[in-house]
Amino acid sequence: MRLTSFTDYGLRSLMYLAVAAERGTSCVSVQVMAEALDISAHHLAKVAQALARHGFVESRRGRDGGLSLGRDAASIRVGAVVRALEPSDLVPCFVDEGACTITRGCGLRGALGAAQEAFLAALDPVTLADCVTRPRALAQLVATR
Repeated sequence: MRLTSFTDYGLRSLMYLAVAAERGTSCVSVQVMAEALDISAHHLAKVAQALARHGFVESRRGRDGGLSLGRDAASIRVGAVVRALEPSDLVPCFVDEGACTITRGCGLRGALGAAQEAFLAALDPVTLADCVTRPRALAQLVATR
């Protein structure tokens, strides 16, 4: 399964915030994070809104505002993040049965649904903390941008 750039940016943002938290930075601006991750600040702001809506990050307005993790990195499951950010329609018939002329006789829909669930199930045991086991290396990578 291929993740959208929206989900990719969400996962990278969470990893960045987890490393920042480990290094004592409580709040990071979208602009700073966008520059470090080489992502459009406008697009990252939309990603941040979605992450905040789902409780993965907290957003603070104002001069000292920015983003921080909404909860401990060990309690954020990658599968939950992907489910929250990724559209559920792997193929059009997942959303609208009339989207494909062969849906009523097609056996592929069930197999694709099972494959999608297996993909997500493989991500469920992985936590954000698991993704940042080398915070120093990650910090150096984003600091060079």
